[in-house]
Amino acid sequence: MSPGARGAERGYAMAALLAGAAVIVIGLAAAIPSWRYVMKNEREEELIFRGGQIADAIQRHQKRNGGALPASLEVLVKGRFLRKAYRDPMTPKGEWRFIRQGEAIGGTAPRPGAPSTTRPAAPRPGQTLGGFIGVASGSTEQSLRLFNGRQRYDEWAFVAGQPRVVGKTPRLPAGVPSGLPSLPPPPGQPSPSPRSGDRSY
Repeated sequence: MSPGARGAERGYAMAALLAGAAVIVIGLAAAIPSWRYVMKNEREEELIFRGGQIADAIQRHQKRNGGALPASLEVLVKGRFLRKAYRDPMTPKGEWRFIRQGEAIGGTAPRPGAPSTTRPAAPRPGQTLGGFIGVASGSTEQSLRLFNGRQRYDEWAFVAGQPRVVGKTPRLPAGVPSGLPSLPPPPGQPSPSPRSGDRSY
C-alpha cells in the first residue's frame, strides 16, 4: 500500500472517530433534561409520601392525646406515631417549614373541624414555636405536579385532617420524552408499582 493510501485511511478513521464522538456528545446533552426530570420526579414523589406520613402521624397524636399538638417530629417518633423523623427531600438541609395552628393553608377547602387558617408570622424552616399541625417544604422551586391546586413546593401544605389532592403534570420540560415516570395515584388508590423504599436526602 502506498504512503498516500495509508494517509487517506488514517484520515477516514479520524473522521469516523470524530463523528462518533459528536454523536455521543449530542446524546449525552439530550439525556440531561430527562435525567433531571427523573430525579426531580422521584424527589417529588418522596415529598408527597413523607409529608403525608407526618400529617397522618400528627392526626394520630391528637386523637390519642386529647387534641394536643406535637412539639416536634421527635415527639411523634418517640410516641411511635411516626416511624422516623423524615427530612424534606427538596432542600439540601432537609429542614421542613413547620405549620402552626392559625397559619394560612393554601389549597383545597379544609375538612369540618380542621384548624383555622388565619395567618400569623411563619417560623423559619426547621423552627417550631409550640405545637404544629403540619409541614411544608422549604423549597420555593416550581413543582412538576399540582398539589391541592398549588405548583410551588413551599405551598404544598401537609396538614393533619386536610385533604391531599395530587393533580397531573401540567407540562413536561423541553427535551423530556413523554414516556418517563407517571404520576402517583391520588391518596387512597392502589399504586401500580411498589415503592422503592425510603431514601435519605
